[in-house]
Amino acid sequence: MSAAASGATVPAVEEAVRRTFGAAAEASKPWKLAGGAVHDSWAVDATVNGASHELVVRVSPGGRSDHEKTIREFKVLQAMWDRGVLVPQPFVAEESEATGESYLVMARVSGESNPRKLTTDAGLGSARKNLVTELARQLAIIHTVMPGDVNAPGMRGPEPGEDPLAYQRRQVEADYHTFWLNPHPAVEWAFRWIDRKLERFNEPGRRACVIHGDLRVGNIMYDENGLTSILDWEGVHVGEPEEELAWFCTRVWRFARPDLEAGGVASREEWIQAYEQASERSIDRDRFAAWEVLQNIRWAEITMMQARAHLDGQNRSHELAAIGRRTAETELEILRLTGVVERVTNAG
Repeated sequence: MSAAASGATVPAVEEAVRRTFGAAAEASKPWKLAGGAVHDSWAVDATVNGASHELVVRVSPGGRSDHEKTIREFKVLQAMWDRGVLVPQPFVAEESEATGESYLVMARVSGESNPRKLTTDAGLGSARKNLVTELARQLAIIHTVMPGDVNAPGMRGPEPGEDPLAYQRRQVEADYHTFWLNPHPAVEWAFRWIDRKLERFNEPGRRACVIHGDLRVGNIMYDENGLTSILDWEGVHVGEPEEELAWFCTRVWRFARPDLEAGGVASREEWIQAYEQASERSIDRDRFAAWEVLQNIRWAEITMMQARAHLDGQNRSHELAAIGRRTAETELEILRLTGVVERVTNAG
């Protein structure tokens, strides 16, 4: 698609500007931003009474629109913005009268979002160091938000008193049986490994909070000084901090720095300690290890889902097919994390 908005998208973007600032608002020609596998994000400048406002209008194309999810994300963004979290200021979430598409209007934030550059650029060393500290501080604020603090529809999560790890483990296995193309013994064994951990934890009544749900280096913006914003809150749900911290450590997000477990920008222990210092709460390393295995299973499921979408003809794509071939490397990571690979190597 060209840099300019398509004819089908222009009405939704222009309508979004008017809904945000009134009928007198004038919109520039929108241009499409990079990224977004499910939604299309458009940059547009709005002029209101001589004042200029830089906006992003995220549009959910026809057939992929989920207005309840858009409203949920908008409500959570409002709550986070009110608490001073580094998120884009949200303005409006509506359904387009012209096209029926859902859209979310936010302020445009300065910075870059290229994760590979963040993890490899020698000139961003200070940014990486500052980012770890600031991102941990932002998470500490986010995790003070309780489910009852956010009036958002359809917020999934454990039942009151249910262990968040047990809940998510059950959800992940259900998804696994939905998306698998063939059995994966390493994954199925890992579910049992987590179950054995859960038997030892036996921690009903753990405090659940609102979490971003998809925190990774590709969902943040940064500049030469560090973090500027946390983006893409579509996966927001109720969980626990360990879930969030472990997803950031999933191997696939490290890009060219597999040696730095936390998003390719810090070691796992540095990341956990930064969060502990910011939140003034202790993270159980054994419980974190169980979460990290589960989160890698979750990524393996995503590779299966992408492969299925390609093979079923739902979305024929070389990119999806290539992602689908990454299940095996994730299974190897799961075996590393559980110590199986090390035991086999030592035994040999």
